[in-house]
Amino acid sequence: MDELHKKVQVVVLQRTKNNINLLLLQTKADRGEFWQNVTGSIEGDESWLAGAKRELLEETGLEGHVNQLDLTFTFHDRWNRDVEERVFVAEVFSSEVELCEAEHQDFKWIPVDEVKETHYKHKNNYESFIEAVRCLKS
Repeated sequence: MDELHKKVQVVVLQRTKNNINLLLLQTKADRGEFWQNVTGSIEGDESWLAGAKRELLEETGLEGHVNQLDLTFTFHDRWNRDVEERVFVAEVFSSEVELCEAEHQDFKWIPVDEVKETHYKHKNNYESFIEAVRCLKS
């Protein structure tokens, strides 16, 4: 069996005085124009946590507290690879997003109380969001 392709998914949350907001990124047209959390591949011998922090910074320009959640997905991707994706939550302190224009065309902040499964194309992104909010509030 081939080695699993390692990916991270990072749910990005920001607390304000009155709320917690979720950051969603919209993929470019050639990637389907759907909304998602930060995602990306682990590079070389990079640790899962280092990969999550790097992807957060590369895709949004944001930094913050990044923690791994007790949530992992395995699936077959569009390139016919077996993937292991570990989920992280990032609590960021700025809302000033600098998009990676090679991958995303838009972003939006949504109050977590307004987020619905239909905001996402992939169910595992929504499940990750639910777990991230649960952990942040506990």
